[in-house]
Amino acid sequence: MGFRTRVTALLASLLVSAGGAVSAPAATAQEVASGTGPALTVDEASLDRSLNCHGDLAGSDRNTVIPLHGTTANVEANWSWTWEPALAEEGRPYCTVELPDNGMQDVRVSAENVTHAIRTVYAESGRKVDLVGHSQGGMIGRWTTKWWPDTRAMVANMVGLGSSNNGSDMISLTCTVACPEAMRQRSSGSDFLTALNEGGDTYPGIRYTRIATRFDEVVAPYDKAFLPPADNVRNIILQDQCPGEPVEHFLLAASNPVWELAVQALDGNPDPRVDPSACQKIMPAVDVAQIPTGLPSTVGTVVGALAGSPWTAAEPPVADYAR
Repeated sequence: MGFRTRVTALLASLLVSAGGAVSAPAATAQEVASGTGPALTVDEASLDRSLNCHGDLAGSDRNTVIPLHGTTANVEANWSWTWEPALAEEGRPYCTVELPDNGMQDVRVSAENVTHAIRTVYAESGRKVDLVGHSQGGMIGRWTTKWWPDTRAMVANMVGLGSSNNGSDMISLTCTVACPEAMRQRSSGSDFLTALNEGGDTYPGIRYTRIATRFDEVVAPYDKAFLPPADNVRNIILQDQCPGEPVEHFLLAASNPVWELAVQALDGNPDPRVDPSACQKIMPAVDVAQIPTGLPSTVGTVVGALAGSPWTAAEPPVADYAR
């Protein structure tokens, strides 16, 4: 999209407004020199191709939503039949980000795509952005705001759906011998997650909403999706508001009560609630006729990504800037 020049011009003023944020630990020489974090290593053309925007970003009175898909998924599988039509029906501008290799490679590389997206959308819209992430997508914005501190002043909300903020014991068990890089980084106690969570979990000025299901078979136990309590953190168990809701990890991205809770959070509600009549429904704008093809397609994408990605016996080393 070619907005990097404009983004660079905004950084000095953003750093002033972000001055009240908690400083990231282990600042590198690059951070000290630039104030914007380490230089992005992914080439600009690839970063631009990963970002696809819809709606009037600059003319809307709402923040642009950036949905971030999960590990093993892609934009089409995660969002094309769920959140994309729902956001369009509401008239909310949104920009999707295609994480490299279905989000299976080193999460640090995917985070560069997210960093670029936040900066680009902020420059184009002139407003803060809202991040909505499923699984890995609900955690990756935290890596971006930790190590590229200029982005903290660009984000209003981070909404996570079954986010792997603290890893997963189930993934740890799966990765006992070998695993794709991103899955190994999402194992409980990984070096990546240790670097992410050391020195503070959140930043002032950003509202964090974490929505989890007790039936999560991927981020397990489900409360590993949560962040420590704080004034700007809201942790929600779906079944506390919709008892018996039969939603597991993958269906979090198509659930109506999850959608309603998330939208309330995006609109600034500090305590999202849903009426019982909203429970056990598919989210708005989803064509029910697409479910027999959309859900199997999503599962097929997951299986294909797992089968087609390199598996490794070791976690990628922590980035120099995060040590």
